[in-house]
Amino acid sequence: MNWYVLFVLVVKEDKLCSLLRKKGLDAFIPMYEYYRRDIKGNAIKPLFPGYIFVRSNLEQLDFDQFLFNIKEPKEGLIKELKKADVSALRDDEIKMFEYMLDSKGILRMSQAFIEDKRAKIYKGPLVHYQDHIVKVDKHNKLATLDLEFMDRRFVAGLEITSKIR
Repeated sequence: MNWYVLFVLVVKEDKLCSLLRKKGLDAFIPMYEYYRRDIKGNAIKPLFPGYIFVRSNLEQLDFDQFLFNIKEPKEGLIKELKKADVSALRDDEIKMFEYMLDSKGILRMSQAFIEDKRAKIYKGPLVHYQDHIVKVDKHNKLATLDLEFMDRRFVAGLEITSKIR
């Protein structure tokens, strides 16, 4: 399974993602769950605004041809992210996203407690990545990780509890 990344206009990402799904591709916008103080509950928003991920068995040239052959207007598609004619994510990047994202492409909230001034994750997708947490914002229930993708640091929802529930 190859993963491809498309750079799109943020205002057109939902429409373009729907078009790609209608054409049979496993396209999604990676999201993350976070705490909203104004509603005192969780919500989701794009992890990387302006990017659509596509999982496909198509090889690079076949995927390029598939995109080219779509007859409907592909409004908002800026470009396919590529390096030397390869846009499929590296195996280590795919593995990271498979650990972090659920089946709907959402990075869910993790739960942790503080021990020795470090977050100890006991539930959620950050279990495998707790050593990558560089900053915890208890007030907004967010963790910043030292993992970068597309020159952006990951931010993930993180609820801090006093102890394991």
